Order: sequence, then C-alpha cells, then structure tokens
Amino acid sequence: MSQLRVFYRLSDKGEKKEKLPQISNRACLENFMTHFPPNQIAVIADNVSDETFAWLGTYPFASLKRTALGNSASFWESFCDALALADDCAAYFVENDYLHRTGARAALLEGLQIADYVTLYDHPDKYVDGINPLVRRGGEVSRVNLTASCHWKTTNSTTMTFAARVGTLRKDRLIFRNFTVGTLPGYFPGLRRFQRKRVPGDYPLFRALARLSGRTLSSPIPAYSTHGETAYIAPFFMDMLEGSPDRA
Repeated sequence: MSQLRVFYRLSDKGEKKEKLPQISNRACLENFMTHFPPNQIAVIADNVSDETFAWLGTYPFASLKRTALGNSASFWESFCDALALADDCAAYFVENDYLHRTGARAALLEGLQIADYVTLYDHPDKYVDGINPLVRRGGEVSRVNLTASCHWKTTNSTTMTFAARVGTLRKDRLIFRNFTVGTLPGYFPGLRRFQRKRVPGDYPLFRALARLSGRTLSSPIPAYSTHGETAYIAPFFMDMLEGSPDRA
C-alpha cells in the first residue's frame, strides 16, 4: 500500500445514547489525531454548527468538507471520495464516537495484509448469545492469525468504522451503495428493502460482502479502538487506553 487516507465523519447530530464521559466531537478527534496525523485525514463535517466548522478549520487536515446529508449519505460521500485514490491505497472510514489507543495505525496496516476488511474494534456482541445471530455459546467461529503487533480473528460483522484497500472498495461499491443510499436499478433486487437507510445497515452489509464477494473481515484481539457507547465498550479497552501518541 502506497499510503493511508482517513475519512473521518463528524456531526453535531446523532442518536441519543449513553456514552462514556470521554466521548465528544472534540475529545474523540483529538484522541484520534494522537495516532493518525491530521494531514492524512479528510474530514466530512455533516450537519455541524458554524462554531464546530470554525473549530475544525484550525487543524491542518488533508481536506475539510461541510455537508448536510445525514448518516448514510455522508458515508457514501466519503466512500466516493475514497474511490478517487489509487487501488493500492488504504482507506480508513471513522465515525466520530470512537477512541483509539497507541499502536492503532500500525495494527491497521498489518491487518490489511491478512484480510480484505479490517476493524480495530472488537465488538462485544461477538461474545453474548442472543445479540448477534452468528454467536453461539459465547463466541463466533473464527480463524486466528498473528501479525507483528497482535492476534487477529476473522469476524462476521462490524460497524461503519473500518478499513480496506481502495481496489477492494471499488470492486464492492455496488454492495456498499445497496446498504447506504440505495442501489442502481436491477442490481440485487432481493436486497432493496435495505436501501435508503437513514443509518447504514452495517450487519447486513458485511454479511453481503462475505456471501457475495467472499470478503474476509478481521479484528484485533484485544481491540485498538472502541465505540463510545457504554453498552458496547470493547473488552479490556479502557484498561489499555493511555494518551501517548503513535510513533509508527
């Protein structure tokens, strides 16, 4: 991979959920920039206030775009922006309520050497029966691999914070369109009930990528990032979180 580009989506709107006290637009972005340099980050500021947009303008991002699209459409906007890059580039799509820890950037690039799609988040729904339909007896069927930084497991799904090579995204673009803003006429007609979602259908998206394109998705164990919602903190993550920047 010749380079990494982050596509970071940020909004002043969102669903009201119970989240960690460390979770805010400013805190999550500042945490993220200790691990990923701002000149590698393209920010989509969707439905933000003038104050938030002015604050974002104080950072030396690769780009800063203001939109009023909503969740699914702003993801599709960032996805289309990623397709302008070379096939061997890595694209990391990030939502604005995640925390990362030291080693995240190096681990992400390692993961893309062994899997088509990579998430740094070890979702706790993979360890509880009755939440994720592919979990049985407190776990999912996985393959475990080892890279220089950590172990990885194949996993059945993740959120819309994930990475892939641009060449892979280009081949899978119509599947992504299906589960975000809707598909082209006549393509995957059996999936049309998932179209035009206000919020992307992340679980059916990753299951479709596996089923229709044979794609693999891996996550590190333990995680290098976590969602900020208190009900879904990655196992052991808060014990490992510290403020030192990445050196990778």
